[in-house]
Amino acid sequence: METRVTTAAKATTTGRLLADTAAANGSRVAMCHKTYGLWQEISWADYHKEVRSLGAALIKRGLVRGDRVAIIGDNCPEWVFIDMAIQSIGGVSVGVYATNAWEQVQYVVNHCQARFLFVENEEQLDKWLQFRDAASSLEGVFVWDTKGLREFKDPMVAPLEALSAAGRQADIQAPDAFDRRLAEASPEDVAVLIYTSGTTGPPKGAMLTHTNVTWMAGAVGRANPLSQEDAVLSFLPLCHIFERLFTVFVHIAHAYTVHFVEKADTVTDNMREVSPTIGYAVPRIWEKYYSAVKIRMADATWFKRTVFRAALKIGEKWATRRMALEPVPTWLRAAYRLAYLAVFRKLKERLGFERMRVAYSGAAPISGEVLHFFQSIGINLIEGYGQTEGTGVT
Repeated sequence: METRVTTAAKATTTGRLLADTAAANGSRVAMCHKTYGLWQEISWADYHKEVRSLGAALIKRGLVRGDRVAIIGDNCPEWVFIDMAIQSIGGVSVGVYATNAWEQVQYVVNHCQARFLFVENEEQLDKWLQFRDAASSLEGVFVWDTKGLREFKDPMVAPLEALSAAGRQADIQAPDAFDRRLAEASPEDVAVLIYTSGTTGPPKGAMLTHTNVTWMAGAVGRANPLSQEDAVLSFLPLCHIFERLFTVFVHIAHAYTVHFVEKADTVTDNMREVSPTIGYAVPRIWEKYYSAVKIRMADATWFKRTVFRAALKIGEKWATRRMALEPVPTWLRAAYRLAYLAVFRKLKERLGFERMRVAYSGAAPISGEVLHFFQSIGINLIEGYGQTEGTGVT
């Protein structure tokens, strides 16, 4: 096993943290995403190279420290490249829920006075077209998936690929521009604006500095040590701090591998393919897994139901003592080991949880019954990392 490289203590901004981690890990795999059904790898060197290109392009377009840039789209490497490019040059990254209606997108763009807007595809671009004349702060819109837009022409719109190419050229012409902006960024600068989903009123933007997010990244690793061999599955909205924490901030601090879900309806399939070592989700996701297991067992044969119920009773007794920090009797440890081998191990494999060392539930309260169930079947699900209004998860 290679020595773990973590740079959380050496850097004070997200941009410098990424630069240090990329330099230390080079050809190691940083991200994986699916193309035509096959997982494609992106190295740390390529990750930072793309961030540098986009950052140089935005500098050339006039972005200055403190300017806001909005991003709307589903989880993918491009979302993260854009996010980190903005932060690396001192800008403020503003994520927008991909499920938002155009009126909600307009509200966030105008409220933060975004200078640029990055959109995933034609669907998201259509939302901007609904309010283009009512967003005076916007100077450009960039699209990273241009399917269906071959005939579309607009002076304000350009493909992300063209912006990246312009950035590579700009970096050749002025190689110190990106490095200078990276060095100028202050730990106390705002790195991201995290907007609430607006379920209790107009969305509110929380200003998080580089110090805020790099401290959080370090805290996660201190609570549960992480290594380069760890893997996560990115599927919650990236504009929410819970997903952003693991896909971006903890990732650049601890150099594990992020796998991006193929699409919203393939989460369970991708979970089984990846079998992440670190799990995280909002309570509703854990509750869905819990309900799915209960329903499946209710439809199982009498023999399977009987065996599962017997194993679960043992698991519940074992988990109750463990969660109360009480000693587990030898007989119960032996019985639990048998229940695990006979039932829980196979169940975890079917869920895609067999490698999961620790799992987090956050962003809202979770039922004690659900926590107890997962602990009972051998998944160390814990509640943590605060609570915020709305998640945007459906």
